[in-house]
Amino acid sequence: LPSVKRYGIEGSESIVVLLDQLVFEAAQYGVTDIVAGLSHRGRLGILTSLFEYPKDEVLRKLRGGSEFSDGSPHTGDMVVDLAKSATLNYPGIDSPINVDILCNACHLDSGMPIGMGKSRTKDINIARAKNNQNHTIGDHVLPVSLHGDSSFAGQGIVAESLGMSGLTHFTNGGTVHVIINNQVGYTTPASHTRTTRYASDIAKFVDIPIIHVNGDHPEELARAARTAVAYRQKFRKDVVIDVWTFRKRGHNELDEPSFTQPAMYKRINSRKSIPAMYEDKLIESGELTREKADKVRKQWLESLNIAFADSFSCNPVDPTRPPGWSKLGAPHEYPTEEATGVNTNELSNIGVKSVTTSESVTVHPRIERFHIKPRLKKLQEGAGLDWATAEALAFGSLLAEGYNVRLSGQDVGRGTFSQRHAMLVCQETEKVYVPLNHMDADSQEQRMGKLEVVNSNLCEGAVVGFEYGVSVEDPFTLAIWEAQFGDFYNNSQTMFDGYIVSGETKWGQQNGLVLLLPHGFDGGGPDHSSCRLERHLQLSNDPVDGHTDAMPNIYVTYPTTPAQFFHLLRRQVKRNFRKPLIVAAPKTMLRLASATSALNEMSPGTCFKPVLDDPTTRDPHSVKRVMVVSGKLYYDLAKLKNENPLGEHVAIVRVEELTPFPRRELFHVLSRYDNATDFVWVQEEPRNAGAYAFAAPRIKSMLPQHATLRYVGRSEHAATCSGVETQQAAEHVQLTTEAFDGLRGLVADLVIDSIATQHEKQHDKPASVISASVSHRWASRAVYAAHSSDH
Repeated sequence: LPSVKRYGIEGSESIVVLLDQLVFEAAQYGVTDIVAGLSHRGRLGILTSLFEYPKDEVLRKLRGGSEFSDGSPHTGDMVVDLAKSATLNYPGIDSPINVDILCNACHLDSGMPIGMGKSRTKDINIARAKNNQNHTIGDHVLPVSLHGDSSFAGQGIVAESLGMSGLTHFTNGGTVHVIINNQVGYTTPASHTRTTRYASDIAKFVDIPIIHVNGDHPEELARAARTAVAYRQKFRKDVVIDVWTFRKRGHNELDEPSFTQPAMYKRINSRKSIPAMYEDKLIESGELTREKADKVRKQWLESLNIAFADSFSCNPVDPTRPPGWSKLGAPHEYPTEEATGVNTNELSNIGVKSVTTSESVTVHPRIERFHIKPRLKKLQEGAGLDWATAEALAFGSLLAEGYNVRLSGQDVGRGTFSQRHAMLVCQETEKVYVPLNHMDADSQEQRMGKLEVVNSNLCEGAVVGFEYGVSVEDPFTLAIWEAQFGDFYNNSQTMFDGYIVSGETKWGQQNGLVLLLPHGFDGGGPDHSSCRLERHLQLSNDPVDGHTDAMPNIYVTYPTTPAQFFHLLRRQVKRNFRKPLIVAAPKTMLRLASATSALNEMSPGTCFKPVLDDPTTRDPHSVKRVMVVSGKLYYDLAKLKNENPLGEHVAIVRVEELTPFPRRELFHVLSRYDNATDFVWVQEEPRNAGAYAFAAPRIKSMLPQHATLRYVGRSEHAATCSGVETQQAAEHVQLTTEAFDGLRGLVADLVIDSIATQHEKQHDKPASVISASVSHRWASRAVYAAHSSDH
């Protein structure tokens, strides 16, 4: 296979000794699990020689085959991103060691925070299963992370991850970082890849030990491993092992390294390999004979030849599902909405508990006045419930059912807009009190979940990666990341592209991460207004033509009522599968009086509705214009409709779930308006943003003959929106006014149609082809009409 890039371990072979010793040492301290994030460099050698990855499967992949079994729906990844968990046994160690190899994207070091989140969650879950009352984070799981020298020094995700490694809600008991220091980055010398002397110097800011070791001496690497594990177990902090070594070939086997490092590669090519040097040392000391060495080498080569022959016929064994995931499955058919409502008395009690504090906690008087008392009053009335209350009811009801909830992000405890107050801070002692964690169980058998409120450090990329790791490890924890403003998610774009939306397709790795991204044009300027709906929708695998029930890779929603939000959160963990959920979260709607819900909208039998019909329509046959909208703009249009004398001829339909696109539900609603001739998509985002480009072809495919879909909204714009408040307000007035322009002419057509129809009936004449309004052929859209009766 001379043309295959392997990113081989030649020149750094002693890394295998280091990793083997790390696992062995950890096992001696009672660690049962390793979470290992591997680099490209040496991955295949490490997997096959240490972590028992079947060699025939690796060779099948090198020859161009899949790492998954025949017929698998998963598309796979590069050969240097292979991952499969292993179980290792060591002499003198009673229990086997489970090694969880991280699936990671090619973005350098992006797997680092994912390993942190996964290992912390795994460790906590093992302690719970063992009912370990004296558990310290890191008792059961050791995370190991491999890095290149240039990436460790250059990638910002490294600094972000190290910066949160000692924080209360992010610590995993310490990660052992191993730098494979080739002293060159691709073709760039070390003098051009960092300002510091050592590749590891970035780690100094978190005050952790750094062990420099010469990769030519395997026994010294074993010693470094023993020291690192001992320190980690004692102090529960990260450790860095900087292994100075070299790269026998170029960045990959097809590169010619002497183009850019001629002096370095003259020395490399003139020296022996590390295994050859160590072999000579063992032979000289009498611990190994030449015959024994030759025999071991021959056996290894023979095993590779056998594996190569087997690779032509082998059918890989798919990775086993992690603990907990075996209780779930991948849906084999398009999911339907199941009821997620809860008894209203129970919800009312949860709502009261969400604002009940201990007598030792002194609450800020403004929180008492504007948060606690209004919530209690609305709960008593059973109406007017705002978004924060609905969220608390969703959290509390899930906790009562034994699910855990982890809410993470900047300032999430209070909430960016001071709306949540999931944690209350005593004004006298600054003690933090989380009311929902003090709910009483109904019986001794009831296991209450825990709400973990995580005010994260001021970064996005590493925190999102950490929460993804939590979600991947534990499907029964509702893991949520909330951005301060939806725009800020773009600092974590790598996590979205490489992991969240594509991990299941590539690796078969489901996740149920919820991403709350506050969205809406309300004067916040170009960097505080948009969560970039268009980008998330572009990442969706939802088919444009809709002629398949392909399972979606992500859910993207823009709910407009607190009840809808309540059901979304509960649906996320009540389903028997997991998909990531992106929510264009509210800002102005948080306190909008018309954007509230009644308690009975969350009662038993209720569920999330992907499409909401216009609740003010009295006679569907009198509607001439149907506006389709998603999000908070609905309330502005509904207000104008109510004020317009011809408003009864307009219907405003809300698409609450954008992907998977709710074709059947939307068709069922639109087909009610059989006299409508004007269909309009209205949005506040620019035309090249928002949901229009995604929704338009899908809506057009279900409209009747002679009908099209018009666009009303802002024109194309390079920035998200204007930063001039008066300009943004003027644009808003213009687009909402335009949405109602021309109604008089449409209503006149309706009157003419009615007169003509009555005239033909009176004179017993056959119906003629008049306006488009009476020649709609909704039934021609059979793919949707066939299912409309289901709704």
